[in-house]
Amino acid sequence: MIDPDLAAELLESRDQTLFADRLLQIAGSVSGIEELFAYRIDDRAAPRVLASTSELGEVAERADAYARRFHRSDPAADAWRAAPPDSGFACRVPASAIELAAYRKLCFDRPRFAEKICFGWRKADHATIVTFYQRDIGAEPDMAQLGALAQLAITGLTRLTQTAPPLLEQVEQRLSHAYPVLTRRERQVCARTLTGATARQIGAELDLGPATVLTYRQRAYQKLGLHKASDLLAAIMS
Repeated sequence: MIDPDLAAELLESRDQTLFADRLLQIAGSVSGIEELFAYRIDDRAAPRVLASTSELGEVAERADAYARRFHRSDPAADAWRAAPPDSGFACRVPASAIELAAYRKLCFDRPRFAEKICFGWRKADHATIVTFYQRDIGAEPDMAQLGALAQLAITGLTRLTQTAPPLLEQVEQRLSHAYPVLTRRERQVCARTLTGATARQIGAELDLGPATVLTYRQRAYQKLGLHKASDLLAAIMS
């Protein structure tokens, strides 16, 4: 079991960065975990990062590369796809099981992780997954405690992301109501542009190349007779 005081402190976290740091602290104390990564994923888009933190450096680089390039080569994907809706799942992936050389080098060999331990919950249209990384292959992790901690993490992250409609969702809704002439992809690209994402970041999230993102953006601006993001922002805020 997890210390109830620590669990309460975790669930009282009011932002995702603090939540991730507290989660890693507990995971490190109960099972020697040195890095964690939590994300939401479906079959239509790249993973949405919910939490990412580490005792080591370059965690942002690893999380970004996984979301942009490596998630398709992750053996853990088989576990969440095989799980029936409204059910939990777990799997362990040793470094030796990662076939894509670039993925194994960046996310396992360089930080010297021996394996990752994944827990998740599958809904009808997506899965939320918490992944714990450990270096010491000889130290058997406490799977019961990590599983309980992952369940707390999924609950807390779901609460944090649902307390209010995300800004991105609000912008997309405004675009949909104000400009029904835009296609779904054009709205998605424009909304992410307005919230400050670069073409590369948008492409990673929507599984598009940066050039394709720029094409969708330009088409949208042409349809609306606009020239830049500030014009669009002024239009939907008026």
